[in-house]
Amino acid sequence: MNERDDGELAADCGQTDAVRVIDRKTLFEGFGSYREMTVEHSTADGGKQTISREYQTRTDVVAILPYDPVRRVAMLARQLRVPLFARDDHDGYLTEVPAGHIDPGEDAQSAARREVAEEVGISVREMEHVGDVFASPGALTEKLSLYLGTYGAGDRISGGGGLADDGEDIVVLERPLAELAALVSAGEIADAKTMLLVQALQLRQPELFS
Repeated sequence: MNERDDGELAADCGQTDAVRVIDRKTLFEGFGSYREMTVEHSTADGGKQTISREYQTRTDVVAILPYDPVRRVAMLARQLRVPLFARDDHDGYLTEVPAGHIDPGEDAQSAARREVAEEVGISVREMEHVGDVFASPGALTEKLSLYLGTYGAGDRISGGGGLADDGEDIVVLERPLAELAALVSAGEIADAKTMLLVQALQLRQPELFS
């Protein structure tokens, strides 16, 4: 199935001395590309092992917690997530921080500002980069950049709700930070990026949660 030599594959896939690409296939092209890669890698005991894994390649994404430090509240978005609805134990609706893909030619911070404006109708002021994480490294190439962003009186620019062309039907929620921290502590925040950002803000500015 492989029509290119190992050198070409190595350049594409970040091959190292410890990992050698044997083959790769594109299984499906759509919103994300589904691929299968077979590699040989060095094991901890000094041997070699060949493994094959299917994964999805997707553009990198951003997530941001917009919060008002004066009123001690944050803006969240509630929307239908079809993959969750596909489960037998979930109604599909998720309350989460604004998030989305980074468009071509756009940097992560600009994408975060755009997503806040589109989803919850807020123009954020100061932004803080919390870090970059891989949400599902066993299945996705996607990197998630996490931000905190402040807003205040006069920063609402629209009613939010997301983009109709993307089928978004977002309900905008403003919640007290203390309430969000309590939900995280009780294990009632199901969205990982929201949990991480609430905890990050709580570590940086605990006085906002009292």
